[in-house]
Amino acid sequence: MSDERFIYRLTYTKGERVKYISHLDFLRCVNRAFKRAKVPVKYSQGFNPHILLNIGLPCPVGVSSVCEELDIELTMPMENDEIIKRMNSSLPDAIRVLECKRKENDPDFYDIEYARYSINFSADSAFDTETFSKEDEFLIEKKSKRGMKEVNIFEFIKELKISENADGTYFADAVISAGNKLNLKPDLLISALSSYYNMNIKDVYIERKEIFYENVK
Repeated sequence: MSDERFIYRLTYTKGERVKYISHLDFLRCVNRAFKRAKVPVKYSQGFNPHILLNIGLPCPVGVSSVCEELDIELTMPMENDEIIKRMNSSLPDAIRVLECKRKENDPDFYDIEYARYSINFSADSAFDTETFSKEDEFLIEKKSKRGMKEVNIFEFIKELKISENADGTYFADAVISAGNKLNLKPDLLISALSSYYNMNIKDVYIERKEIFYENVK
């Protein structure tokens, strides 16, 4: 009996129409799509079998993305393009599979270290876009397993560049901690900016652009 496993990594989008649904509802949606697409998914053993599917870094509610990843195990091999075709015919338009490949030496989701976000927003007053990025410390309240605690937000920021758009709105390109080890949600970054500049930030649009793994360039 062969011990070969057929695990595939899919990269997909999470568009505007689905960015406000919960992670649990999103997972149900993807599970149903695999069934409708008649992809030969593998199930777990036991009294309550479920599809062997693992979503890498659940996208925060209210955030769209062009770089989501999941691993799915099948009972038999399939062509990458066929999986993409079947899934895109079964998923809502706001979720598109961009890439599919057989998982071989790909890093594990546990090794996700950072994520890049593009953030567009408007503010009720003009501000110096470079001041915050030059700070070494700015304390915020962040939820932990033991409750709320005060942390220095710059321990979670790898890169941050804020610029003003031609129409007077603002754009932030941010690479911040993500995954199991350290994690900063982009809305906390926005909250910190609002507090630091003592201004009201509104019309926020956040999109996840890229995921970075530890020790992988």
